[in-house]
Order: sequence, then C-alpha cells, then structure tokens
Amino acid sequence: MKAELYIRCSCVNGEGPVWDEARQCLHFVDVLGNRIHTWENGELTTVEVGENIGCAVPRSGGGMVAGLLSGWYTVDLKTGEKQFLCDPEPNPRTRCNDGKADPFGNLWIGCMSRSLDSGAGEAQPEAGLYCMTPDGQVKTMLTGLYLGNGLAWNGDGRKFYYIDTMLHNVQVFDFDPDTVTLSNGREAFAIPAELGLPDGMTIDCQGKLWIAMFGGGAVLCFDPDTGSLLDRVELPCPNVTCACFGGRDMDELFITTGAQGTDLAAYPLAGSVFRVKAGIKGAPSYSFRG
Repeated sequence: MKAELYIRCSCVNGEGPVWDEARQCLHFVDVLGNRIHTWENGELTTVEVGENIGCAVPRSGGGMVAGLLSGWYTVDLKTGEKQFLCDPEPNPRTRCNDGKADPFGNLWIGCMSRSLDSGAGEAQPEAGLYCMTPDGQVKTMLTGLYLGNGLAWNGDGRKFYYIDTMLHNVQVFDFDPDTVTLSNGREAFAIPAELGLPDGMTIDCQGKLWIAMFGGGAVLCFDPDTGSLLDRVELPCPNVTCACFGGRDMDELFITTGAQGTDLAAYPLAGSVFRVKAGIKGAPSYSFRG
C-alpha cells in the first residue's frame, strides 16, 4: 500500500495522531514545534503550548491532557489555557513522549531521554512509563526506559503492547484493569534494525499491530503472536512517527511524519500527515475519563 497526502504541513516532529469520532476530526502534535494541531472540515487550527509536547490525549469531559516538558497539563483547545496536573518524572534529562488512554479510561504517558532529540550524547535507561487513573492517582508502570514510545491494547484491554524504540522490539504484558498493574512482561517479537526504528503503534480489530518505522519510510503491520511481517504502507519520506485508525468506518490509517534531520529537497512532504485505506477496521482513540 502507498499512503496519500492528507494534510500538507511542515511539522518538525509530527506525532500522536488521535481520531475524534464525535467530531470526525484529527488531532496531532508537533513535538519540537510545541503545538497541538486539529484538522476539521478541511481546516487546520493550532494551539501553541509554549514547550515541547510529547502527546495530547482527549478527555471525556472536553479538551485534552498533554504531556509537556514540565509535566502533564489539561489544555483547552478553544482558548489555549493550560492547567497543571502533575509531573511524575521531574528529571531534566528526560521529557514526555508518546501517550494514550486505554479502553478503561486510564491515561498512560511514557518518557524518553532528551539526548535523543539533539543527538548529543548517548541515551541512558532512566525514563519511565506512568499511568493516571480517572480518580487522579498516578502509578509508575515501567522504569529503565530509553525511549518510551508506541502503546496498544488488545480487544479486551488485558494485553498491553509497548515499544522502547532503542530495544528494537515490541514487549507485551498482562494488564489487570482492576488493580492497574502490569505483569508477565516479555518480548513479543524483535524488529530487524534494517527496517528502521519502531516508533508509534496502533492495533486493528484482528489484533495485528501497525508500527511506524522512523527512518524506515513505512508503517509495518505485524502479527504479534509470530512476529511475521504481514503488510507495508509506503510513505514518501523517511521519518514516519505514528499512526491511528479513523474515518467514518474506522478503516483509514492516519500517519504522522517528521521533518527534523530530513533532506527537504529530496523529501518535500516530510512533516506532513498521510492517509491510507487499511482494508481493516482498527481500534478507536480512547479518551481519558478523568
């Protein structure tokens, strides 16, 4: 499959696409551009957040929760007003990266080494993955991460897939939603380095994982039980960052890309958002119920 251009823009690091089913619109962020974008009815609106942003996750009560450099905030997309919630990882060497809500309404945000933004220095395994329950309790789910990235849950929400990009694999855990705990962590499958760096991830209705390959110019579909590569979506630029399912029938894949470190003369569409008919329905973008 080849993806088509959906939104022509020039994100430094486009990331975190979220499909809003109620409004039939797409939200996504520009990590180093410090923005939340919304594409609705053919128009792009932008909220400036004033600092690096790893993700923006919808709230069931309206607005979004954003993982910013200085912590987690609620953000009003109409006014741009921010309200501080917490800072689970006050480490100046790390920042928030990818995040999502799970099927039970909990909010998950992973962190990463900031040295990977600039390429200066070697990343250390000092970041974590955190979860906020709807009542506001924050729990540490994983520690010792280099680059916390893609998240996905299977159909009943009790199997959790996670990517630490620098490990070149997908990990899988058993998730207990009653106690909000992970157990039985293991490698689901490895991803060959020549395919690129595994970045953001989503899951389809058959439990197959669609993974954006940074430096690989593609979104790849894997069977998590066998590690088999099942399908490939080609992109016209190398740094592919994340994907989510959306559209009226939830069978379209929306894909973000980044322009940072890219030869824009060779890849003029880098930093834009793309779309492809996946041929299968996928998981919705869940909302945080807090």
